[in-house]
Amino acid sequence: MDETKKGNDLTAESDAENPASEEEEASGNENALSDEADEADEEDEEDVKENTSKEELAVEPKYITIDLSGIKETHIDGEAVEPLKLQIISEEYNNIDWANDWYERENLSLPMIGNEWNHFYDDTYEYLWADDELYIFDRQIPNSDTHCLYVLQYPTDKWYINGNNAWLKDGIFYGASVTNGYAGPDSCFMFAYDLEQDKLLWRSSDQSYNSMNFVVKGDVILCGYGFTSEDDYLYQINRNTGEILDRLELKKMPDLLVEQDGKLYVHTYSYDYVIDF
Repeated sequence: MDETKKGNDLTAESDAENPASEEEEASGNENALSDEADEADEEDEEDVKENTSKEELAVEPKYITIDLSGIKETHIDGEAVEPLKLQIISEEYNNIDWANDWYERENLSLPMIGNEWNHFYDDTYEYLWADDELYIFDRQIPNSDTHCLYVLQYPTDKWYINGNNAWLKDGIFYGASVTNGYAGPDSCFMFAYDLEQDKLLWRSSDQSYNSMNFVVKGDVILCGYGFTSEDDYLYQINRNTGEILDRLELKKMPDLLVEQDGKLYVHTYSYDYVIDF
C-alpha cells in the first residue's frame, strides 16, 4: 500500500470516527457569530438607553411672560405671620466701599456661580439671567444645565437682573420689578406668581424693594428700599400675602443682604450693618 492511499484511508477512518467534527466546527462558528451579534445588540441597547436618558433630561421649558402693567398693590388671604424681631448689633461707616471689600472683610458670600452676578442658585434651583430673560434649572437632576424648567420675562431695570433677586418654591415664583431712579407710581415692588396656574398671587406696595437681593426667612421676606432723598428701610414682607409686616429704618438704602451664622449682614452705600434676628 502506497503512502498516499494509506493517508487517505486514515483520513477516512478519522472522519468515520468523528462524523460530527465539521458540523461542530460549523456550529461553533455560528455560536461565535451569534455571541458577537448579542454583544452588538447589548451595545445598541445601552446607546439607546443613554440617548433616551439625555432626551428625558432635555425637557422643553415653559415660557412665561409676567405682565405687571397696570397692576396695583394686590394681596391674597393667607396665613398670618409675625414679623421677626430685629436688633441692630453694629453700624459702621464703610468709606463708601464696594460689596466685594465688604465680603472679604466679613468673610461673607452669596450663592453665586462664577464671577458674574447674573448666575446664582439655592438648594433646589439654579437661576440665570440672559438677554432680559430668567432661566430656571432644576439642580436636583444630573447635568441640570440641560433641564431648564422655566424661562421667565417680566419688567425690571437691567441693573437689577444681577444678584439673588429670584426664588422658586413649590411652584410659586418670588421676584421683583424695579425702576432705577426716584420714586414713581407702579415701581419698585415684589410679587409672587404661580407658574403652573400662570397667575399673579400678590404684588407688594410701591417703593418696597430696590435692593439687589432679598433673603427668605421662613414666611418672611427681608428686602430693602431707599434712594438719595428718600427714607431708607429694611422691609419685612409676608411671603404668603405680600403685605408689609414691619420695617427698620437705616441710614442708607440696603443694597445687599446676607444671612450667615444666625445674623443678617446688610451692606449699604456708606454703612454696614449686622442685625440679630
